[in-house]
Amino acid sequence: MSYMDEHILSLKNRLNYDVASNNVNTSLSQTAISGRDHSVSEKNLALRLGDELITLELRVILDEQMEVSVPKSFSLMPLEQAKFKYPSEYRPEVIYTSEDGTVNITFNRTESNLADEELSDFVEQMADVLRSVQPIRNWMGTQLIVNHSGLSIGMIRFIAAGVDTNLYNEILLFTHAGQVMMGAFNCMESDMEVWIPVAENTVQSLHAVSLLLHPTLEKGADSL
Repeated sequence: MSYMDEHILSLKNRLNYDVASNNVNTSLSQTAISGRDHSVSEKNLALRLGDELITLELRVILDEQMEVSVPKSFSLMPLEQAKFKYPSEYRPEVIYTSEDGTVNITFNRTESNLADEELSDFVEQMADVLRSVQPIRNWMGTQLIVNHSGLSIGMIRFIAAGVDTNLYNEILLFTHAGQVMMGAFNCMESDMEVWIPVAENTVQSLHAVSLLLHPTLEKGADSL
């Protein structure tokens, strides 16, 4: 078995479980979200989604190793709710959710190590795993980007069938200090055009925390 194959096997269950749990348990939105005018403020402190201005807030996550900007209205999912939505050892460490529970942003560390130059091939192999086991309705492809902070992030985007509605999923794969880390964004397909700017902000704002943390930053959840 190759070194890369070991990475695939160690993350396959975690990745598939995370996506499957979102597809099964995402509740239906009770309010219609409208508007297509998307813009990001110069300092990236707010997003305008149509007529609504979404305030953003920096959160320190993953044992103070990373920092990311998420909507201020998103809250950490309570432990009991997280156990119900993700009833497994593969539960994400950090779960931010919208007020109605239909949009989720999650992060997880893994026990796998990966060199930076291996990330591209690793993303493609993980994409192959997802295509083979998930109820894909629309495969939107993979992409390797370098965000505003210089962090290389592999992105896997697709729409999968849920129990009551199709869901837009965006999987993020990146490394910090040689360790593979995972992020995920998901929302209902019917709302994806509205929420994609939030997903893009998540990707672009993600960065490693400096040694001296700002005292006002909010720390993410401990391991759930």
